[in-house]
Amino acid sequence: MDAVPDLFPLAVLLAALAALAAVASAWLVRARSSQRVRRRRDTPRHLMVISPESLEGLTVDVDEELTLGRAAGCGITVDDGHVSPLHARLFRAGGHLVVEDLGSTNGTYVNRERVEAPVALGAGDHLQVGDTILELW
Repeated sequence: MDAVPDLFPLAVLLAALAALAAVASAWLVRARSSQRVRRRRDTPRHLMVISPESLEGLTVDVDEELTLGRAAGCGITVDDGHVSPLHARLFRAGGHLVVEDLGSTNGTYVNRERVEAPVALGAGDHLQVGDTILELW
């Protein structure tokens, strides 16, 4: 008669792997949900001018939507010859603050990279229009 292999060690190993997978899955769910909360907390609500020096420290609250430009009707009016009358738009989408260039001549930059399409902003990012640099917080 042939010997029957002992399957008990295999069953124990499979049970241990299933328990490990359950723990890993629970940890992953908790990690993802805490990241979502962190992202919401890190969503900037204010813009502070860091350059030019003459406007340094000027702070503006960002609610739902705000335009930047030289035109008098903009939420932030920037007196700078390198800024278009209606230069850029900040708005909230999907829990993020987003910037969009509105076809400006000299471009809008986030952390020194030109904005080609709407870009989500985070706390600490630098937004530049013309010679004006704003920090988000």
